[in-house]
Amino acid sequence: MKKTLFAIILLIIATSSSSTSASTTSGTITSPNTFAWSENAGWIDFNASSTAVTITDSELTGYAYSENLGWISLNCSNTSSCGTVDYKVANNAEGTLSGYAWSENAGWIHFAPSTSGVIINSSGEFTGYAYGENIGWINFDIDEGAVTDWRPATSRVSATPTEELSGRRGSRRGFSNNSTLPSTTPSSTATPTTAPFGDASVRTISGPTARDLILNVTGEDVRTLQIFLNTHGFPLATTGFGSSGQETNLFGPLTRAAVARFQAANGITPSVGYFGPKTRSFIQTNY
Repeated sequence: MKKTLFAIILLIIATSSSSTSASTTSGTITSPNTFAWSENAGWIDFNASSTAVTITDSELTGYAYSENLGWISLNCSNTSSCGTVDYKVANNAEGTLSGYAWSENAGWIHFAPSTSGVIINSSGEFTGYAYGENIGWINFDIDEGAVTDWRPATSRVSATPTEELSGRRGSRRGFSNNSTLPSTTPSSTATPTTAPFGDASVRTISGPTARDLILNVTGEDVRTLQIFLNTHGFPLATTGFGSSGQETNLFGPLTRAAVARFQAANGITPSVGYFGPKTRSFIQTNY
């Protein structure tokens, strides 16, 4: 009788340990909370069929999918290309992500830009922002934001939490993803040639401003951009703040609208008023 009871106890312990190891230390992202959102790229699904994203204490592997961008590789191991280009989205075991993902159509996507970053919290929720040098910010703080059963090392318990998440998590926004996986590997180094907003160490582009500018950013480079727009046929306003001689250091709605007009007039897409690498490059080449 004692031997039987002891065997049952061992079986319970083994089952519990196996469950913990299979989820909290090597997790996946499951429906309905599988998304991030980009104003320039739309929905990005981290649970696309047959390309499951896996989260471990050291890294993310697998692919995300956007109907506007195609497949986004989170790790060079996906295509056995690490010997050529060594990149990945890394995890520090506490949910703080870093490193880069790669999209053939969008370029490098940084998971730890200098003014933000992506963190997996103690509930398994992805929070914060990643940054793509060609698509801008990618937001995980949304109702449909990705959730994993992986947990930060200091937040793990003996069994996988079963309580239902609430608050910012909501319904899934579905779409089809019938594209094939990428057949080629990145051909450049894993460090973007244009820095995410705020990282001055690798800025290389000239023009009215050397960093990316988005709504509500402030700085003298914003004033420089406004002067450029006002003197090149795309005035912010005819009178008052923003008009010629009354430029400000705030990138507000007037600046965004003027940048959008400039982009539309010069065939720069998307023409949404985000001042990024495409617009800087155009100005550098043509002015």
